[in-house]
Amino acid sequence: MATTGERLANRLLSIHRFVNRNLVGRLLHNVLPGGATAAPSPSPMVRQLGKNALVVDADALLLKQPSPGAAFPPYFLVAVEAGGYVRGLVLLALYPVLHVLPHGARAKAMAFVSFCGLRRDEAARIGRAVLPKLFSREAPPGMRAVEALNALPKEVKVVAVSRTFPTVMVEAFLKEYAGFHAVAGRELEGGPRYLTGVMAELDTESLARALKQTERAPCAYSKPVVFHDGRLAFTPTPAAALAMYIYLPFAVALAVIRIAIYVLLPWRLSSVVAGLTGVRVRVVGPTPAAAGSNAEPHGGRLYACNHRTLLDPVGIACALKRPVAAVTYSLSRLSEVLSPIPLRRLTRNREEDRRRMSSMLARGDVVVCPEGTTCREPYLLRFSPLFAELASEVTPVAVDARTTVFYATSTSPVAKSFDSVYFLMNPRPEYSVQFLEPVNTESGKSSIEVANEVQRALASALGFEGTALTRKDKYLLLAGNEGVVNTK
Repeated sequence: MATTGERLANRLLSIHRFVNRNLVGRLLHNVLPGGATAAPSPSPMVRQLGKNALVVDADALLLKQPSPGAAFPPYFLVAVEAGGYVRGLVLLALYPVLHVLPHGARAKAMAFVSFCGLRRDEAARIGRAVLPKLFSREAPPGMRAVEALNALPKEVKVVAVSRTFPTVMVEAFLKEYAGFHAVAGRELEGGPRYLTGVMAELDTESLARALKQTERAPCAYSKPVVFHDGRLAFTPTPAAALAMYIYLPFAVALAVIRIAIYVLLPWRLSSVVAGLTGVRVRVVGPTPAAAGSNAEPHGGRLYACNHRTLLDPVGIACALKRPVAAVTYSLSRLSEVLSPIPLRRLTRNREEDRRRMSSMLARGDVVVCPEGTTCREPYLLRFSPLFAELASEVTPVAVDARTTVFYATSTSPVAKSFDSVYFLMNPRPEYSVQFLEPVNTESGKSSIEVANEVQRALASALGFEGTALTRKDKYLLLAGNEGVVNTK
């Protein structure tokens, strides 16, 4: 019978073969605590510490290739999303100098520009809410190697070590999404609230602390990135970042023109003229007729759609070629002013929200987004059942928004006011709209059952996956609150 050590050796050999097929890892150079020496390593990115611990070179997982510009996109995202576009421009302007620096000096320089003066909590938020999407998109071969590591026995602890990135940038992704038990990285110096941007060396104490964490950490497994934040919808390589800055003034002008078209021109004309500027609304299948004698006898038609951006109801109105009213949470004053359709703010008080939606439905067609918040990825959040109690039938509408440069959603109360502007800043923003068969809400099913039926119908039409996640789950992860924000 094979011993535990033999089984571990066999596992390591399997990982070695797997990694060699998928990655060109770099040798992980580190000094072990207490003068201990690592066992012979079967792979340049995996090293064994004793019988029940492995150290993995996280940089080999996170970076597609060991080129001078490979680490630039994550640092650029920190600079822009936490420090603003000016800070990002400074980092980009320094890239020719950074390109010729040795690897260690280059990482320190990028860390200083990106983090100097940032609040610690804001830096942690970027590492938790923005960077996981970039890392998951850029390192799929590495994530397959992580799956092999997760197949190890439960008593074996796996520690990720990074020399290119500070811990605050990679810890959330490596622990929560990649499945590592602990992360040992280079720490950023500074006070209790603000960072200086100076990145300390990775020493034996950092690795020792990480190994101690594995004694308390539960076994983790890799999972998909469902929620993420930030404005940039592309991988900001140096060339792509430069193109974005060149395009930025034109993007602002284009958004202003498009907003003016929707606000100032008659409804039927505005959709056509906006299309000439690059805004596209693609309708899949037939559109329902306007409410009348054959529709809801007491008023308008109720549409329930999944929630991609604040402009979902506008996209539906463009598809119908007639205005509709919409209800939403956390509505900013700017969104109210710029909206070409009637909007009504909801209160999260069930009876008051029922009254407001019923009042609007009595006057005409109404669009509701039962998810309560937007989701960028191909997932549907849990539907609130209130909409299923307002009319005898509801028409599900499957919508999808596509952007190439800027995301049109945010969890920040201030940034949220500009969500619609960012959508219109994209070169060719696009909405696809598909009207599904109406669902009878008076079939004897409960409102929760009807809400779940509508969610399943939309998930099937879009090819998305339904979940039980909620608005609260999203905001706790991305913003550190429960999603009750004041945007007045």
